[in-house]
Amino acid sequence: MDMKRFVIMGAGEVGRYLARSLSGSGHAVTLIDSDPAKQKMIEERLDVSFVLGNGTHVPTLEAAGIARCDLFVASSSSDEANLAASLLAKTLGAPHTVVRVATAEDVTRYGRLYEKTFRADLLLSTQLLTTTRVRNLVLGYNTLEIEYLAGGALQIRRTAVEADSELVGKNLAEARLPKDCLVLAFISNGRVMVPTGGDRPQVGDDVLVIGTPRAIDEVERRASRHSRQLGLVVVAGGGATGHAVVSNLEGRVQQLKLIEQDRRRAEELAATFPQYDIIHGDATDLSVLASEGVGNAQAFIALTGHDEANLMACLLAQELGAGQLTARVQKSETSNLWKKLALLDVVSPRTIAAERIRAYIDGNYEAHIVSFENGAAAFMQRRIQAASPAAGERLADIEVPRGLIVAAVLRGGRAMIPRGDHRLEVGDDVVLFVQREEADMVHLVFPGAEQG
Repeated sequence: MDMKRFVIMGAGEVGRYLARSLSGSGHAVTLIDSDPAKQKMIEERLDVSFVLGNGTHVPTLEAAGIARCDLFVASSSSDEANLAASLLAKTLGAPHTVVRVATAEDVTRYGRLYEKTFRADLLLSTQLLTTTRVRNLVLGYNTLEIEYLAGGALQIRRTAVEADSELVGKNLAEARLPKDCLVLAFISNGRVMVPTGGDRPQVGDDVLVIGTPRAIDEVERRASRHSRQLGLVVVAGGGATGHAVVSNLEGRVQQLKLIEQDRRRAEELAATFPQYDIIHGDATDLSVLASEGVGNAQAFIALTGHDEANLMACLLAQELGAGQLTARVQKSETSNLWKKLALLDVVSPRTIAAERIRAYIDGNYEAHIVSFENGAAAFMQRRIQAASPAAGERLADIEVPRGLIVAAVLRGGRAMIPRGDHRLEVGDDVVLFVQREEADMVHLVFPGAEQG
């Protein structure tokens, strides 16, 4: 294994976890942080270099050897500092940068703009990663990666096909998947196959799907043998992550209750989610949980801003007889211990973020689904020009090879999954899924500059 050099800005949970993992694999790691107290702790606990200073200052980045590193990771607690540091690091010679941001919207709606503006190769939201992990645990899904298009109106999702799932043993035509989605590829052992209606996925394949979130959820439900329909779900904590999780569970559970201790926040949530029961109360109060029927909940999810409150709430819910328990715990060091002791699923946002960054490194810096399997296939976005052979034509009449698919059409602020009778218009932006060997066909059928 070749030794690589990594520079990480921010010696918090994400930075320390990632530094420990990378240095333990024999790589050279330099941590940057402006807190002198962290310098002493890092030097005592980790086999890494430390630079005391502000990562948005050029001298600090130069002292960390930014021009000689393989990857720069901006993982401080400040989104603004992380974005600015990414731009500086690229300007000073860093070949790859990863930027951590807090909110999901920064990735789903503005991710491409932030990446382009601040020259970030990978933009991560701890909130979005946490929401995806919680949804997988609660609904039994197996989402591996998600990419967002058209401000989140469309998703590209990669999910694994499990044994005994509804998709095994059926070809795509027989599966009768929702009309607002399209299966683009089966991926197995690095091989990408664009399927036809007569093809069927095998156990262990990854399925790549594009579509509306609700339609892809249906595909994912069928791909996982662990998927389940839930009756009552109770969420404790109505902060940003709690709000995001509730939004993600909308339409996927029969009944949902959310417990929020702050009255004003509870009133805001009640206005946002009138279809759910919003309770103003303390989730660590046994009488509150009992009165709301938590013992009948199939899933109890604790997402307050305090580890101790989340763990306490889960233990009380367990005592009342609640089913699956999930707690958000920021301190990664205690996550596994609580999972063993309390028989609950522990979600650590910072650990998940660090794991995603490590996967990006181990995957040869392939940041997105849009370029995967060592370039075997990719997504491209083109605008239909007047001179394009596709202008004014129905998709069914456009002659393209099997390895080139018009996956989505963006028109007038709307995103749609096209069918054979869909006619392309001048000015449409088309999202193309292209296997490597058919890349030259893109320039013939859809001439012009790639859109971004």
